[in-house]
Amino acid sequence: MIKRFQKIGFIIFLIGLFILPSIFFFGAILLLFSAILSSISNRKDYFSDNWNKSFFICGLLIVFSAISHILNFNIPFDGILDSKLSLVGIFNWVPFFWLFWAFQTYLDSNKKRKSVALMLVAGTFPVLISGFGQYFFNWTGPMELFNGLIIWYQRPLGNHGLTGPFNNQNYAGAWLSLVWPFSIAFILDKTNKIIKKGSSIFFFLAIGVSAILTNSRNAWGSILVSLPLVIGIRSLYWLIPIIFTLSLIITITASDLLVGSVQEIFRLIIPEKIWMEFIQKVNLTRLEIFTSGLKISLINPFFGLGAGSFPIIYELQNNNWLGHPHNLFLELAVSYGYPVAVLLIINVSSLIIISGTLVFSKKLPKEQSIFDKAWWVSIFVFLISQLVDVQYFDGRISIVFWLLLSGLKAIIEESTLKNKSIN
Repeated sequence: MIKRFQKIGFIIFLIGLFILPSIFFFGAILLLFSAILSSISNRKDYFSDNWNKSFFICGLLIVFSAISHILNFNIPFDGILDSKLSLVGIFNWVPFFWLFWAFQTYLDSNKKRKSVALMLVAGTFPVLISGFGQYFFNWTGPMELFNGLIIWYQRPLGNHGLTGPFNNQNYAGAWLSLVWPFSIAFILDKTNKIIKKGSSIFFFLAIGVSAILTNSRNAWGSILVSLPLVIGIRSLYWLIPIIFTLSLIITITASDLLVGSVQEIFRLIIPEKIWMEFIQKVNLTRLEIFTSGLKISLINPFFGLGAGSFPIIYELQNNNWLGHPHNLFLELAVSYGYPVAVLLIINVSSLIIISGTLVFSKKLPKEQSIFDKAWWVSIFVFLISQLVDVQYFDGRISIVFWLLLSGLKAIIEESTLKNKSIN
């Protein structure tokens, strides 16, 4: 019965992942149902694992912080901040501490993780179609399926980059960056089947081009960093000349010191939306935003000021609106306090470091190491990007983030079991 539950749950899990980026509501429901099945059939007690205990403590701290906000402990901003947002914000974190455990049943072998990677890449196909349609053919919708049961809205392109079914170009870029390492792994995966190799090349190129068209500098950096991490040091021989050439082209196109006919030619060849990203004047630097966020977080460092508090306080202090501090962990500190933020950083960093040591140890079979490397690179590059921007709060992205984190725990567990069997 338990094995049947897990088998059915895994099928539902894969279907949910496949439709998650394009039909978020139904994909999330299926993933939730598969997590419930996993919890029922899981023979391991939740609290038998130290990682679960640590994340559970994080959850308790978030709940205690939210309660403090409801009790109006934020006296300097009493009547200004909405304490209800802290309760809503709990759902951005606490349920995922359970999903981190529940998903591990479906990720406890390299074969399962490879199937999950396949679903993430294949499920990106509707994102690619809608994104290219939006960018080149001005598809804005609404587009309907099943007599209006599923409706896609896409914003007019305007001065923005490709967004597809996502709310903005940065969210789209984050999703494409998350699946990009897996598209690299499938190209490196040995196969004699032309269809498999051809589809791997298609997704590799399509995801890469789409990421570029988002005009998200985070996405551009992510796809460049992912290549040498997944492929290995040998990729630098051809990657460095490409990066140098691109940097030279960007310098010629965007520099105020190189005005002339050559620059005009380059600007005619390269889409304006791309080179404008490098000459736009911004009023605030990331360092200024980070400094403001740090000062706001220190107003109530133990319990935070509540979810959604940063833009309100920032506007009061600077007479200018800004949605978030452009740093995920600083956002968590502002919302729920430093004890939560520091404990979460320790947990996530430990998983990254321990799993990274295993994945890059060269002790794994080559076929397994390619996909486990891609798994590790996907979440590592995403976390780096969250140091200068925040896309975590898109439901699709947060689900995949915790799924990937769960996969790292499964990699560690799998390696531990193998070592015990050898000894």
